[in-house]
Amino acid sequence: MLKKTNQKFWKTVSLFNASLAMILLFGLPTLAQTADTTTATTQTPVVKTVTVVLQPVLTEYKAVKIGTAADEVRDKLGKAEIDDKDGFYYRFSDEEFAQIRLDKTGKVRLVAVTYADGNAPKVADIFGAEAKLEAKPDGSIYKLVRYPEAGYWVAYSRTAGEKPTVTITMQKMQIVK
Repeated sequence: MLKKTNQKFWKTVSLFNASLAMILLFGLPTLAQTADTTTATTQTPVVKTVTVVLQPVLTEYKAVKIGTAADEVRDKLGKAEIDDKDGFYYRFSDEEFAQIRLDKTGKVRLVAVTYADGNAPKVADIFGAEAKLEAKPDGSIYKLVRYPEAGYWVAYSRTAGEKPTVTITMQKMQIVK
């Protein structure tokens, strides 16, 4: 009988040592975690979908927007150097000129404005205060952002060189069917 008791004792000690080794190996916090099954409730996580609609900062040039009628362009900007069925060309100064293109219905589909000699608007005025554009090694910059909800895209392009020119373009997006 003593032999059986002794065997049970050593078996218990071995089990204790194995348990202690597991605790040391996997950490004490796992032993401290308990679950109260009588008060535990299962909650289904609520997933909310948030749709972010990107809105353009640049919405017009001298009160001319995408979709403006040709007659309104003439009223707002005056006599163009070139005025035909396809659009207009305005030269406001040696540092600023604009090309306005019309669609088949006679409404503005593109406004492209070119600035010389550092007279261009700041990037923040085109894309917002958070916009950061990095120049390529040659000093040129290009960025295009599509605004599907607004129906057009905006591009900023700066040439390389000592006297870079900046062209800012708004163009109606084509709907592909």
